[in-house]
Amino acid sequence: MNEIVTVIDIETTGLDPQNDHITEIAAIRAEVGPGGYIREIGRFQTYVALPYRKSIPEEITKLTGIKDDDLYGGAAIHNAYLALCNFIRGSRVVAHNAPFDFSFLASCTREGFVPRSFACTRAMTRVLDPKESASLASTCLRYGTPLNGHHRAMNDVEATLKLYAILRDRAEATEFDYSCVVVDSEERPLTFIPIGARVIKAAKTKEAV
Repeated sequence: MNEIVTVIDIETTGLDPQNDHITEIAAIRAEVGPGGYIREIGRFQTYVALPYRKSIPEEITKLTGIKDDDLYGGAAIHNAYLALCNFIRGSRVVAHNAPFDFSFLASCTREGFVPRSFACTRAMTRVLDPKESASLASTCLRYGTPLNGHHRAMNDVEATLKLYAILRDRAEATEFDYSCVVVDSEERPLTFIPIGARVIKAAKTKEAV
């Protein structure tokens, strides 16, 4: 059965949603169906301006390639958040490591970030391939999905969309209900649980970032 999904990814100044900030948001809205079918509907991408006197740490610039100058003229976080919410409306939200992305988006509003439905491709591969790394790079390599320019939001979104189409078929073939599932594991304990999520405990593996 075909469905409408919006795959999202964010880049940030660090890992703590209470003290770090979003620098880039990207999303692709698409129709996904059996056999890896993908029909792209639209794209959303914006840089996000940092609060006054905040800057991107040097190690984050080395990882993402995003510099302070890139954010000049970027959207205010409130406006970027509202635009993203409008873009995803009526679709299932997909992200690789959804708890991370959702934790930062939830910090943008008092109501929290509550998509109608979501799927976490990291959780999907963690359940479907329990002995393998669930990192985006490793999973894409395992399934032959191109990942160019890792740690830039749109590049990661493009790869995650293709990966979701593959994992969706595998999950449905094994009757794994992946809707709103997140994974908690010893090597990657959950620090944020999205509203409405179902938590699955996973055994320790050779987990990578």
